[in-house]
Amino acid sequence: MRKLFLIKLLLLAWLTSGAAVLAAPHLTSDPQTGLPIYPGVRDPSPLPKAAVCGKQMQGDFYIVMGDKVDAVADWYAKHLAGFKKYDATSDGRTQDTFFKPDGTQEVTVTGSRGNTGEVFSISYGRFQPALSLREMASFNQEKRVCD
Repeated sequence: MRKLFLIKLLLLAWLTSGAAVLAAPHLTSDPQTGLPIYPGVRDPSPLPKAAVCGKQMQGDFYIVMGDKVDAVADWYAKHLAGFKKYDATSDGRTQDTFFKPDGTQEVTVTGSRGNTGEVFSISYGRFQPALSLREMASFNQEKRVCD
């Protein structure tokens, strides 16, 4: 009898958690930047407020599992018209960063460690004031250039 109760309890917990996932809102744009979000990505985590080259940055962070870096970066290249792409490697992870030409917004697709070709995360950032061209180019580099 107790075993049956535990099975029912586990089944109820599983169904409830599944319903919560199904009921989670499907975002089409990032709340911080308004930029489009790769399909299926959910639940942003706010990044701590930070400064890049003395300029304030706010952003969101999304964990992504199973998608390929090339496919996700290609999707952003098509959906971020006019954005410039910068490539870097940091801490054993690839980083494809797309900057709005005026330096006020960015999206970074970060790969998993170990050259798996899979995405680890996608992050969005908003800068005030804007980053310069040199600051954008060195954003994910080990040696950042600040103007």
